[in-house]
Amino acid sequence: MSRPRVAGGPIRVAPLIIRENALCRWYHQGSGAKRKEAEVQTSLLISSGEFARMCNVSRELLIHYDKIGLLKPKEVRENGYRYYSLRQLYLFDVIRFFSDTGMSMKEIKQYLDNRTTQLFLGCAQESIEKMERQRDVLDARISMMEKMRYITQRALTFPKDKPRLSYWDETWFAATDVPRERTQQAYAEAFSAHTDFCRNTIGVTGFPLGRIVDIPDLTRPDDFYYTKLLTWISPPKSLAPWGDRVIRKPKGNYAVILHQGGTSTVAGSYEKLLRFVKKEGLALCGPVHELDMNSYLMSDSAEDYLLHISVLVDA
Repeated sequence: MSRPRVAGGPIRVAPLIIRENALCRWYHQGSGAKRKEAEVQTSLLISSGEFARMCNVSRELLIHYDKIGLLKPKEVRENGYRYYSLRQLYLFDVIRFFSDTGMSMKEIKQYLDNRTTQLFLGCAQESIEKMERQRDVLDARISMMEKMRYITQRALTFPKDKPRLSYWDETWFAATDVPRERTQQAYAEAFSAHTDFCRNTIGVTGFPLGRIVDIPDLTRPDDFYYTKLLTWISPPKSLAPWGDRVIRKPKGNYAVILHQGGTSTVAGSYEKLLRFVKKEGLALCGPVHELDMNSYLMSDSAEDYLLHISVLVDA
């Protein structure tokens, strides 16, 4: 068992435990006076406050453990004072060990009630798998924050409202269909479903957020639909768990423009981008993609929003 510490330096736990271990050996090996002394010493009780101090936890936590039957005091006296035995320090160490691995209090209690080597091996395997999943989620969230930092920094240097050609590597997105209703209610429900999928399945918050845009009549860019909500993610190891909920944006040359402002004025940037494509003699090879580079995460004013708009072209 590791040596607990409190503010001000180490406490005298190790000597007490060593003494108890020695006394247990005397109990099994000796008799008479030695055995009697061992019985007295091994029954030594300490107050709940001292026990909490040795374990470096609060008394309230010990009371909670008592209520749920996880770690009950060795003795509760008539005055209500709780006392623990030194041997229960080992039991507390078991509880802390499995708690640190992510096991619930209910699972720990079930383990303590049925402790065997085989059960430990099974619990260890389950804990390893759980922590590996947690590590994957943490890696995904770190990657998400790196992407958010990257696109925010890029947004500060991009020329605004000026169409141009730009090469982009392959990127992957978590995707959610948007009903072709063009109402705030339909978009809000799709947004809710998308963030739920990202959080509970992919392990990210939904950012960086983007959209796929359908412009049925290229001469009327103000008449557009959002067909999918997107979240930029790291390349998946396998598509099997997610199917068509993860899509690929191919590498290639893209006509791009950085729009400043909210969606109420974005049609003007669509028009500029499509005019640029026509003027340069380029052919559209895919749908229009949007990616929020500066959004409501950074500002409460739509005038500050920066929206990266791109479309794959045959250049």
